[in-house]
Amino acid sequence: MAQAILLRGGVGGVTSDDVTAGKSQVLQGYRTVTTDSDDEVVEGTIKSINTADDNYNINKSNAFGIDEFGRMWIDMPHGNGYYHRYDNKPHTCIDSAKLGDATADKVLRGCTFTSKTGVKVEGEMVNRGNGMDAIEFYNANWEGKFVARMEPGYYGQNGQWKPYVSIPYAVLANVVGVDPNKMLSNLTIAGTTGNVKMINTQDSNYRINKSTAFGIDNWSDRNNTVFWIDFPHGNGYYHRADGHPHTCIDATNLGTAGADSVLQGQTATSQHGVKFEGSIPRWICNTGDVITALGGEGFAWDDTHASRGRGIVVKIPNGHYIQGANWAFLPSPNLLPGNIRKGVNINGVTGTMEDPSVGRVPFRNATFDNVLISGVANIGLGKDLNNYSIPSTEIRDGIIRFDTRYTGLHWYAPMSTLNESVTLAHSVNLSPFKTIRLGLKFPYGGDWGAVNSMGDLVGVVWALSTNHYAEYNPYTKIKVNPNMVKKTGTSRIIPQVSKVLLDTRGLDIPTGAEYFVDVDVSDLQGHHRIVLGFAVINPSGDKVTSRTIVRATNDIFGISHIEFIN
Repeated sequence: MAQAILLRGGVGGVTSDDVTAGKSQVLQGYRTVTTDSDDEVVEGTIKSINTADDNYNINKSNAFGIDEFGRMWIDMPHGNGYYHRYDNKPHTCIDSAKLGDATADKVLRGCTFTSKTGVKVEGEMVNRGNGMDAIEFYNANWEGKFVARMEPGYYGQNGQWKPYVSIPYAVLANVVGVDPNKMLSNLTIAGTTGNVKMINTQDSNYRINKSTAFGIDNWSDRNNTVFWIDFPHGNGYYHRADGHPHTCIDATNLGTAGADSVLQGQTATSQHGVKFEGSIPRWICNTGDVITALGGEGFAWDDTHASRGRGIVVKIPNGHYIQGANWAFLPSPNLLPGNIRKGVNINGVTGTMEDPSVGRVPFRNATFDNVLISGVANIGLGKDLNNYSIPSTEIRDGIIRFDTRYTGLHWYAPMSTLNESVTLAHSVNLSPFKTIRLGLKFPYGGDWGAVNSMGDLVGVVWALSTNHYAEYNPYTKIKVNPNMVKKTGTSRIIPQVSKVLLDTRGLDIPTGAEYFVDVDVSDLQGHHRIVLGFAVINPSGDKVTSRTIVRATNDIFGISHIEFIN
């Protein structure tokens, strides 16, 4: 026997290009090279069906019928394939029961039929004609049917009339339970017309079903409230051509709020829309329940519109909703008791600041009140602030002690330097005051006397306007410039004592003696730097006609009292 070697790769032998059959054209169980096997030997895919298998039932079909040409057809259940049988008579079949179960008594005489009982069998059923009255009619509700009984047989059309069975209206209505209250008004059954109203909701320009009764249901389910609208026509059948019957209400009944009336983040429904979002911005407080004025801005304001007087206004953002705040805060770091006049309440803060326009004793017993005056300065009064007065600054023994270089109180004249004086540290507004009262004290006593005359104690107030300086002309020796105001007040303390000399002790000044002099300053207005001092003069005035001597024990004496009187 000869042998052949088939080479792959297109070199010798049979390839897929050499054949014309594909796998779908070769029976299953047989192998060969096909057009779609890529030069490989493969098995065919055509099914092979032996219709004698399974006791000749292997090819039994469930799909069959009569086509439009009057032919009966049966589908092959295995689809495309090779059908065969040992006797060369492959077949298909169906269950005969599927051809029907008619028997001869169910088919008109003269007609043939095919069923499980046979093929093309002759019928035996009697023809009863065109129709008859029902011999019995009832509602077989257990079967969900109406039943009209009649004689068995065939009822066929006679002329133009179809077969019929007659059932009186009253019998039918009674059996089927016709109820007009459950029937539409355009429906009549067994002589009974329905009573159910029909409402076409598109009538009257879609307003026929407009309601005036509606609201929020907040009682049936508190976790899921609903908006309800009563149907104005009551019970009935509501319909519309597009299958969307509706009810409606006037949109104005939903309210007038627009987006500018509702908070941001909240939704509302009104005549302007359904569930629209609000546009009112929020001014939210994150500092307790006190919110800071916008930008920290505010001011005092006199209300002339509502005649509410003076108050504090604070800036707020217009058109906002204040959230989380009961109060608005306006920064006012200077609203302190020390900045408010004593006894005056401003927004709950009672002032402690003394009123500098009220008469008072700002110096007593070596203590300044720090309201009108707070101390003395180490300067005198003059062009160089040391020409017309020699200042005293030492405070002890309850007094502002005069300079110890001088043993007593000296005489005063316009061309003299005032030795026994103090210069206040700051200017004073003299407008509210009429009088300055000065006190001179001798803590350890002293003595006084005069030669051939009497002496007067003089209080001196030199007030220099804050915009003027004194001018000193050494050639004329004029010590008091016209721009510097001089006021004197006198008090007789030194009686006439004959021939009291510098080395002779005069009349005693008791220990702790204190003498007061009032100086009129009523014509002085505005702020002035002030020099306060004491001197002695004779009763005739500034011109010296006699020697007056006032000495202090231990060289200790000075100003003990300064009082401003309105």
